[in-house]
Amino acid sequence: MMDPQAMQIRRPKSLSDLAAERIRNAIIRGHFDLGASLSEAELTKSLGISKTPIREALAALRLQGLVELVPQRGAFVFCLGPDEVGHLCRYRFMLETNALDLALKTSRESLLSDLSRICEEMEVALQSHDLGWYLKLDAEFHETFFLHCGNDFLHDGYRSVSDIVATLRTHLSQAPDRTKKSFEEHLRILQLVGDGQIAKAKTVLRKQITRGERAYSELSRNGVRVDSRTSSEEL
Repeated sequence: MMDPQAMQIRRPKSLSDLAAERIRNAIIRGHFDLGASLSEAELTKSLGISKTPIREALAALRLQGLVELVPQRGAFVFCLGPDEVGHLCRYRFMLETNALDLALKTSRESLLSDLSRICEEMEVALQSHDLGWYLKLDAEFHETFFLHCGNDFLHDGYRSVSDIVATLRTHLSQAPDRTKKSFEEHLRILQLVGDGQIAKAKTVLRKQITRGERAYSELSRNGVRVDSRTSSEEL
């Protein structure tokens, strides 16, 4: 008998869903400065659709924390204060360490295999000077803790902030030698986890996450501006 799931007709994505996906990717990849205005007129022109799906897309991205909607002023890319970043980092550390503990109990070998593969690909990305690929792998490394932890609620908690974390990671990666340090830390975490030195692995993880907090504070002192690589007209 044919699987009923295989017979279902998949509904195509709506214009607002497609717009949200394009804008989301542009924000995460650093194509907009943190706090930058998202002009409905420019987005409408660049995406070739009307304002209604653009507004719906921005409203959806607001729920994901990527966009702030200000009455009488419009839509803006999110911009966190130093205290908020500190809270985010502590929340992320709690989630990741708990996910790591659970993943080691439920699927240690699969976890180590995936982390090892990701680190190998990270090295290739670095050698290729492909920052976009490296940052995607960086996010995948941390996501792997949750993929193997066996707790959907914990995973959902991480997903709720993962786009914000990915966006901050993109902007902070512009700092000198940050990517090199990041790679060394990922290798160290993999080695320590493989050796069963979990407490030390968590110490490295904490160092990595708090470095992001310190780097963001430096950006804040400089106005939290990072050179944009495109405008909304180039989405």
